[in-house]
Amino acid sequence: MDTLNQAIIVGNGAYAVNENHLDIKTPSSENLFIYRYVAGKQFNTSGKLQNNVLCGLVALTTGDDGDQILAPNAVLVNKGVIDLHLKDLYDEHIRKSKADQSYKVDALRAYAMAAGENSVLINEGTINIYMDYDKDAETTMYCCAMWAEGNSMLVNKGEIHFYGNGSYQSLVRGVGGVANNLHVENEGLITVDVERAFQTRILHSAGMDGSLVNKGKIDVNVAGRVMTVGSVTGTTMINDGEINVVSRATLIEGKIPYLFNFPPMATGMYEHFRPGKKLPAPIVNRGTIKVHLIGSEKSGDDAIAFGFYYQMEDKDANMETPARFVSNEGKVEVTQEGPKEYITAELGANMQLKFDNPVKFKVLRWNTDKKSKVLACRSAEFDLSESNLNADAVYQTDFGKQNGMTMKVIK
Repeated sequence: MDTLNQAIIVGNGAYAVNENHLDIKTPSSENLFIYRYVAGKQFNTSGKLQNNVLCGLVALTTGDDGDQILAPNAVLVNKGVIDLHLKDLYDEHIRKSKADQSYKVDALRAYAMAAGENSVLINEGTINIYMDYDKDAETTMYCCAMWAEGNSMLVNKGEIHFYGNGSYQSLVRGVGGVANNLHVENEGLITVDVERAFQTRILHSAGMDGSLVNKGKIDVNVAGRVMTVGSVTGTTMINDGEINVVSRATLIEGKIPYLFNFPPMATGMYEHFRPGKKLPAPIVNRGTIKVHLIGSEKSGDDAIAFGFYYQMEDKDANMETPARFVSNEGKVEVTQEGPKEYITAELGANMQLKFDNPVKFKVLRWNTDKKSKVLACRSAEFDLSESNLNADAVYQTDFGKQNGMTMKVIK
């Protein structure tokens, strides 16, 4: 296997296979591209944000406005090794920031594999992302193994690893993207052994529809917010493999690249609901999910951990929400240690909303040995009529009770 220090960059409709060792360390024109995009309103900007992107195996083209964008209709296959080291990228960014007042870069990214819409990405080799920059870095760092745009398929059959100290401005992204109709599958091994990150998602989609399926093994050990397999409404999520999460729960104050400063949270499967008429898709565990929360004086009072977690934003236009179908046919184990008792459960809902906005659940088969605190919420409605659970399995937090939030059980 030959070792190369440059990326493999192809264009529209291309087919490319890497069988080499792409050892990408020093940013250059051979492995770096500029990604400019219009930000959401939350960023309070009328222009485009710019990201400098270190890459390994990518499909690129030029958009109508002259900016570089990910190219569509590509097939990318990694059979070799892709190593991305972010230290030099970060150091060069800091040097330019201090030396040139006209240098305006909002974030840094790493894409081991990436393509535009209607693409297929397959990893049969090894991807290593080294988050080896300053752990106190203030720059937002997107650390992505496999990334694609809408109507694409991404499959990991090999190994993906994230290493290093990271930072609280870092986002770990395993396989997925921010687009509709992404189909993501892990049949191999994905690990995260990182000291700190603001947010960690392994199989992920921030668009509508599509699917996230784990048939392999996912091991995560990190501080920050962990949403291991996560999507918004309408994306089918199935775990047929192993998900193991160790959350070194740390309250991150004043160091957030996004909107909110939430308490530490860890979960195996996560759905973030958005308003609208889109029906939710089932979320099913048929494998094993283990989540362990390690609390300390740095955790604050509100660290949480769950096997499944649901966060509601708002009701739809008719002030109604459709019920989620959830099923645990495998094993969910949530444990904790630390100076206090934290809120944990096999399923949790709405632990971060301060107003009453209940999620509706249709709970199907639920495999558990526990009799109480199986399902926890601030506000929710649980239909247990087709499950083996009874009302004692449901727990409402003190915050929910004290603020008169809805908690309803149908049996």
